[in-house]
Amino acid sequence: MPCVLSDADWLTPDHHVRLLAAASVTTGIARLLAEDPGTAILHGLAARMCATLDHVTRTS
Repeated sequence: MPCVLSDADWLTPDHHVRLLAAASVTTGIARLLAEDPGTAILHGLAARMCATLDHVTRTS
């Protein structure tokens, strides 16, 4: 991801951080559900990660 972000000069630093966070959370949710879906769901881990994703993708 860093090489992609360095090529995206038109993005603001805030957008760089948000894009990196969104990619990380999306990857994390997939990995978490693939490795231990029961724990992820029962302990609310997937819901927390979705809330984080919702926060970083806000435009305002």
